[in-house]
Amino acid sequence: MNYIPYNGRCPADFITYTIRPGDTLYSIAQQFNVTVNDIMAVNPGLLPESLQVARIICIPKSDSLQPPCNTSNYYVIQSQDTLYAIAHAFNISLQSLMDANPGIKPESLRIGQMICLPVQPLPYLITISLNAKTLSFYRQGTFVKTYPVAVGKPSTPSPIGTFVIINKAMNPGGPYGTRWMGLSARGYGIHGTNNPSSIGTKASNGCIRMFNDDVNELYSQVPIGTTVIIYK
Repeated sequence: MNYIPYNGRCPADFITYTIRPGDTLYSIAQQFNVTVNDIMAVNPGLLPESLQVARIICIPKSDSLQPPCNTSNYYVIQSQDTLYAIAHAFNISLQSLMDANPGIKPESLRIGQMICLPVQPLPYLITISLNAKTLSFYRQGTFVKTYPVAVGKPSTPSPIGTFVIINKAMNPGGPYGTRWMGLSARGYGIHGTNNPSSIGTKASNGCIRMFNDDVNELYSQVPIGTTVIIYK
């Protein structure tokens, strides 16, 4: 029977997946060891040629799916990731992360490798387009708002990948403006600014700058643990 995701969740016998920049139905199908037709059959109205970033879809489970995540929450390994850093970013213990991924080899993680996170996914998502210099906020798969931002200079580019917000601070002052949201990419964050004319340009040392009014608004809506996807 066809199933349309409701409130960002799928039935227990399906995997809840949030579409990310660069995804195609073919790449998602390969990732979960199912067919494109399998995905389309349970997501009526899904158009392969116009996938919407942050849309939540349901994916039928394959018997050979690895890893089988009880929480339906996955993380894709990025460059320089370690299990310790991932556990710290999601505020879980290293042991619980290893228990959720039996057989994982901490010393030989592969970029693009999927691992299970032993925590329920949060219904929030931030995507940042470096080319468009915009930040988009989604709640439970529904688009909320897009904000203009400043991104890293060519000499100090912003990191590309999937990260999480690991800390928050009010009124950090100076170049950080009125709010700070630190990312799991060490040393980078989303913050306000004391140079509003830089918004819309490549001007930062790699962080994502926002107008102070905008970052105040976003700060009040996103908790620690929110996923942040930065892409070109």
